[in-house]
Amino acid sequence: MYIRTAFPDLNLQSMLPAIDEVVMTKYSRFPDEFSQIFRMESTARSIEQTTEVTGFGQFSVVPEADLTRYDNPLPGFNKTYVPAQYSLGFKISRVAQDDDKFGVIRKLATELGRSAKETIEVTAANVVNTGFTSTVGPDGKSLFDTAHPLVGGGTQTNRLSYATDPDVTSIQLVLTDMRQTVDHRGKKLRIPPRQLILPPALEFIGAELLGGNERSDTANRAINAFKRRSGMPSFDSWMVWDYLSDPHAWFCQGEKEDTELRFYWREQFNTVHDVEFDSRSVKTAGWMRFAAGFNGFYGIFGVPSS
Repeated sequence: MYIRTAFPDLNLQSMLPAIDEVVMTKYSRFPDEFSQIFRMESTARSIEQTTEVTGFGQFSVVPEADLTRYDNPLPGFNKTYVPAQYSLGFKISRVAQDDDKFGVIRKLATELGRSAKETIEVTAANVVNTGFTSTVGPDGKSLFDTAHPLVGGGTQTNRLSYATDPDVTSIQLVLTDMRQTVDHRGKKLRIPPRQLILPPALEFIGAELLGGNERSDTANRAINAFKRRSGMPSFDSWMVWDYLSDPHAWFCQGEKEDTELRFYWREQFNTVHDVEFDSRSVKTAGWMRFAAGFNGFYGIFGVPSS
């Protein structure tokens, strides 16, 4: 943040910190939603690159006095993240500053903070919103696909083959498929599902399905089996991601550290102020640089819109 020394107007110098405080207050008012889903990283580089290296296959029986069989990891898929620069600003004339009787300047500062937050959430959510169609990952498939190629041979699914709103049966199928997920060498990953990710239209369905101790789709006194999984933690958590665009597509995710959904901060949101000498206008701009994407499908499962 800076002010041109050639224009040392005390009124403007005292105004600029106030504008900045309003911008950042509104920016920080609501907690991030995307950061609950993406692995949050920071970078000091112009690009970030990830590469997969597979593990090993299973052990084999070795007869007495026979030699150990040696295995080699296989190269996997590569991904490059390029942080994009985002900016938006507004300008206030000196006359408008002097005559601002209705708090317009404060409102503009508030809206700049809100616009920054909205830009980040929408951009991050677009990775998932386009995950059934246009977003192609390093393996040549969309984020959610029924046939992700495995380097060691075969394919793996991370989506249901049919569209449906969440119900007991579809959640059971999702959890079963996730439990049977294997890595590139065919070993079971056993990533514990952590939560459903729902659009606003499905919020209350999620609460009914997972919130109680009894099964939601019958009048019989059956237990809610999602809370009593064998060898897995209880599955009873859900979140509403307000930026999901399809009212009927929904998702299941493990711990975000077990996924390859990544968000790279290159430059956190910040504001810059200056005074335009010739017009005496105050300019405020917000800047940030980040990249959001995915370099693998593990740990997240999608169900397309019904």
